[in-house]
Amino acid sequence: MCKIFKKILDTYCILYTMSNASCQFIYQLRCLTEKEDISMTTKKILFVLVGVVFMGSLVLGAVAQAQEFTIRIAHTHTEKGLYYKGSVKFKELVEERSGGRIVVEHYPAGQLGADRDIQEGVQLGTIEAGLSSSPVVLLNDYFKLLDAPYLFVDREHVTKVLDGELGQKMAKPLEEVGIKHLGYLENGFRQITNNVRPIVVPEDLEGIKLRTPESPVRMQTFKTFGANPVPMSFTEVFGALQQGIIDGQENPLATIYQASLHEVQKYLSLTGHVYSAVHLLMNKDLFDSMPEDLQNILVEAGREVAVYTRELGAENDASLADVMANEGVEVNQADVKAFVAKAKVVWPMIIEDCKYEDAAEVVDQIAAMAE
Repeated sequence: MCKIFKKILDTYCILYTMSNASCQFIYQLRCLTEKEDISMTTKKILFVLVGVVFMGSLVLGAVAQAQEFTIRIAHTHTEKGLYYKGSVKFKELVEERSGGRIVVEHYPAGQLGADRDIQEGVQLGTIEAGLSSSPVVLLNDYFKLLDAPYLFVDREHVTKVLDGELGQKMAKPLEEVGIKHLGYLENGFRQITNNVRPIVVPEDLEGIKLRTPESPVRMQTFKTFGANPVPMSFTEVFGALQQGIIDGQENPLATIYQASLHEVQKYLSLTGHVYSAVHLLMNKDLFDSMPEDLQNILVEAGREVAVYTRELGAENDASLADVMANEGVEVNQADVKAFVAKAKVVWPMIIEDCKYEDAAEVVDQIAAMAE
């Protein structure tokens, strides 16, 4: 048995001595066991030591081989937010299904920057994966169309469009700028908060300095409504509201609550003017370097997390307005019909601003899928 084990050691060391320091050490110990001027007891001790080091190197090698890829996923939400919960779910699914071959490290709450910083990092490969919402329109003109006010009527409509062939088509151009799109997660239907007055009809927005994301479409929408849009990174919004630099902002309920924006706002008006997806983005070079089975795991996890976050978003819409009302915010239902009438004026502008020739056709397809 000892001779067989020695033979295995010899073969192992010959194959890997040049490339592995532990193998060199094993081989040197193995040679010592053959020296005639060493006592039998010492040889036995050395032989046991060789076996221990050999087995340890196998275990460490297996661990190193198992952890083939590390993905850092970054976003701006705290633990109350959907970005956070979606990222945790993504981490769980990917690590479990890959058997540890992919390790996902979670960087929430703007640790690696705001949405735009994150998507640029993913594009450059300095961040492996991340979540970004409105700033993605700067990289993909199709996503400008998704910002059309009152384009989506409910989450069932959202799921039909974004999880189907049309959603895949709209995401495809991101690959031209180095990004793999893994899923349309929930950000949610956006509502308006401010410190001036309740917003019931578009005219109530007249003169209000309203923070918008860095989205030309969103800015144009609120100009049409009569507000003074102020593009600003999300990470700056709380301080700007607190200091009176802006009067209000617009975001989904979950985003408003997780960032405690309601603590520095008097009014919450339920307009539901835009459905915002948050895009799960991954560096394309890294994705392409992975074997097909791991690619499939990432894609499937992205799809499942999208559905999961929409379910959470529906729960939030049913409860968070009441939660914030109980914490002192005045909540009102806006006249949605009045907003829709004004919003439709913006659609032709959005279509014209999209560089793709089939932009009008895509908008028509999306609208038709609500029926």
